[in-house]
Amino acid sequence: MDLIRFFMERHEAKIQAKSKTKLRDYLNMMERLIKFWHGKTVYQINEKTIAEYQKKARPGKPLAATTTLRELAELKSIINFGIQKGLCELRGHIIDWELPPPPEPRMTFYTRSEVAKLVWTAYRRKNMAMGRPGVGIYTSKHIARFLLIAVKTGTRSERIETASFKNLPDRPWIDLENGIFYRAGVANKSPVNKRADPVRISDDLLSHLRRWAKEGDDVVRSPRGVGSTRKGFFNLKHEVFTKDRAKVVNRHTCKHTCASWLMQKRVPLSIIASYLSTTEEVILKHYGHFSPDFHQEINDARKEARSEIMKKAAAAKKKAIGKGPALEAAE
Repeated sequence: MDLIRFFMERHEAKIQAKSKTKLRDYLNMMERLIKFWHGKTVYQINEKTIAEYQKKARPGKPLAATTTLRELAELKSIINFGIQKGLCELRGHIIDWELPPPPEPRMTFYTRSEVAKLVWTAYRRKNMAMGRPGVGIYTSKHIARFLLIAVKTGTRSERIETASFKNLPDRPWIDLENGIFYRAGVANKSPVNKRADPVRISDDLLSHLRRWAKEGDDVVRSPRGVGSTRKGFFNLKHEVFTKDRAKVVNRHTCKHTCASWLMQKRVPLSIIASYLSTTEEVILKHYGHFSPDFHQEINDARKEARSEIMKKAAAAKKKAIGKGPALEAAE
């Protein structure tokens, strides 16, 4: 579709500013959109063609529901941009955006023993084919660092991967002097739906960060440089976990883990919500049941009711026993 190419040309600077990983994913998405919708018009977007896109856009494997939703949302933005610029007229036609239903969110979390196993496996992994003969080099220490930061701060993957110990433009900054993680940089220009407010760094994590800072300005840096931890983490989880467990966890599980652990420690909802840059309603809905005090009032009320019943029963029994001798004497 010409509208797609027009959109990409007009937003070239913004597209090129994406990180290496996000740029690759974005270009792959646009390639799928162009190949499938080539030769079609906006009038042909409907429930049937959307279902076909999900099945055929990626050869050999249908797109996941979340991927389909994301890519069709981008297509919708492209069309709206074309309409705004006068390149497309619907003439009263209403596009049938019949999208697949979003899947249920996965709210699993890591246990402390699982996190420890992931971190230590990553920290100790070596590639003996690299470095000095017989010595090798550590290849996954950056994954261990990523995991510790992700679990303890609940920060999104890319924010951690691009974080710096120096206050640089357009990069998240870890202020070691004051113990603050500016997750969106000092400017904090995050989208509303992906807030990344500054957070205080706990003392245990801060001690690690100060030690790592002596090795360079990049917080998470692999032997190949700064980049995505996605592939490295994928390999790690399949090494550490069973196939079934590895299938249901990912890097984002670290955020769920952070929230769950904080709830288990009875940290107030408002503090957790602020720390994870979300709302109290979201925290209560998805993580409230992890609190030791979850619905405790219900349990207390029923215990009190049972206690009252037992007290009354005991009093009635005592009264009945007290009347026994008196009745015998009267007879």
